[in-house]
Amino acid sequence: MKAVDVFVAASGNAFMTDIANWLVEAATLADRSARLVTDRLPDDPGITNLVVAPHEFFLLSAATDAELHASAAVSIPVCTEQPRTPWFQLALGVCRPSSLVLDINDDGVAALQREGVRARRLRLGGVPSMVGGLAERDIDVVFLGGDTDRRRVVLSTLGPVLADRRSELRLFRFDVPVHGDVPGLVFGADKYALLARSRILVNIHRDDRRPAYFEWARMVEAMANGVTVVTEPSSGFAPLEPGVHFVVTDDLASTVEQLLAEPETTATIGRAGASAVLDRYPLVDQLRPVLDHLDGLDLTSPARRRRRPFGRAKVDRSRDLPRMAAFRPATALAERVYRALLAEQHLQRQIDAARCQIHHGSPSHELEFTTPSYGAATPEVSVVVTVYNYAHVVTETLDSLAASTAVDLEIVVVDDHSTDDSRAVVRTFMARRPEVAVLLVGRQTNGGLPRARNQGIERARADKVMILDADNTVYPVCLRRLADTLDADAGASFAYSTLEAFGVDPGLRSHLAWYVPWLCTANYLDAQAMIRREALARHGGYREDDELVYGLEDWDLWLRLAGAGERGAHVPQMLGRYRTQHSSMISTSLLAGPAMVAGLRARYPSLPWCG
Repeated sequence: MKAVDVFVAASGNAFMTDIANWLVEAATLADRSARLVTDRLPDDPGITNLVVAPHEFFLLSAATDAELHASAAVSIPVCTEQPRTPWFQLALGVCRPSSLVLDINDDGVAALQREGVRARRLRLGGVPSMVGGLAERDIDVVFLGGDTDRRRVVLSTLGPVLADRRSELRLFRFDVPVHGDVPGLVFGADKYALLARSRILVNIHRDDRRPAYFEWARMVEAMANGVTVVTEPSSGFAPLEPGVHFVVTDDLASTVEQLLAEPETTATIGRAGASAVLDRYPLVDQLRPVLDHLDGLDLTSPARRRRRPFGRAKVDRSRDLPRMAAFRPATALAERVYRALLAEQHLQRQIDAARCQIHHGSPSHELEFTTPSYGAATPEVSVVVTVYNYAHVVTETLDSLAASTAVDLEIVVVDDHSTDDSRAVVRTFMARRPEVAVLLVGRQTNGGLPRARNQGIERARADKVMILDADNTVYPVCLRRLADTLDADAGASFAYSTLEAFGVDPGLRSHLAWYVPWLCTANYLDAQAMIRREALARHGGYREDDELVYGLEDWDLWLRLAGAGERGAHVPQMLGRYRTQHSSMISTSLLAGPAMVAGLRARYPSLPWCG
């Protein structure tokens, strides 16, 4: 029997290293000498060289195409990517010199064969190291997967179901390989420990392509830990049985809600899945006959070494093509429109201030109103709600705050001289809920969102300040969970949660962990966060009257914190709701987007900007 070397890219996706370790373990259980290799290319045709994720392993190598061709000729690639994706096409190009290619899914085998590649299925199964041990299942629902538009939309439908449940929705960007140093991501033993604490894993396909792909790697590791997998319909799952080893549904929200209400049913399916992948269909039983077959392959034949050329040059050729600049028609005109709009806004505020001077003797007169309970309150959390013409939705926001559980709070509402009935609507809420500590500051001139927020922060009495726009809401456990997160993580300047986006553009917001390289690509954090008041004071709060960051004040604040070495703590659970609308301040700021981003890069040069 040949020895087995399992190769995987050291700088590739860490999830592929997990799969490579499964193969090493299974080969060892099959009485083979096996080891993991990350620091060289395969070169010995006398052993079985399994290359996991060849699209990463070969393309991330600095070797020449000739060297890679010779290595691929003595290798057996193990493909893990879905057909009809860019990653599968990359794998196809680098697999051509190999005598045989393994794929973990029947769809992948068929796609390779259609391209003239000799391919065979390697069905994944469980290995003992996948089991995270005995643990209390204190996480009701977990999701682990790449960040795609479709997944965000589907996950958002679970918001009401998971509002009072413990969940871990861990998404990540996969435009570059991800490693264990990316916050929020877990691999190996840490991942198995997380799964061992979970009751249900929801599996959502990355896009709408059909037939849908059964994600074997994610399914097997979850089932090995007794997690009940709930997945959208897919193909290629045999010999696993839907309804016995896992659950298939077109309605994730209803199915998850039902399973959470039936813990015995959920546990039964979890146990059946674990038995299937660990006892009936373990990886060692799937790998042993494949290795026996590979023992008979002669990889030393010159004819085999001259097999079809290595495909990296064809795949990478696009990198040498001249790239067109981003299409931004009439950039200069758009910037002039942007500045004209801000000038008009500034003039209107000057007129506003002049009227206030005439009527009240001051250009910035304010009125204050409080509920009976405000004066004696000793809040743990101050929630700052800024209002400008939100009479139609602000009651919903305030009611959601009043429904918060297990937290002493005060609400500081700053009405930025609304021209609708916003102020009266807030006062009606205060009369209806006198037991809620509320301070309403009514500005008699409009000063803009950042100024209104800063004024609310100045009036906040708690050490923890929650920022909330008047059209968004929180779930009852939100404030308690975020406050607990700050209490448990003294090094975090603020805490934020995933938000369920609703309205014209449903999906998720603030759903990625704090990671500065991602933050330098685009702002993915909403203002809806709980910030230590001393951190806000240290950094001066939100920038006011700054054309560079109009509409981007949140991003500017997060970049300022990042530049000072501070960080946020992400709670990967939908604790709030974010209303999406057709127009906002962001619509105006997009007119000058390139100039504003250039200005931010210049303002924070020490950050890891891309490009």
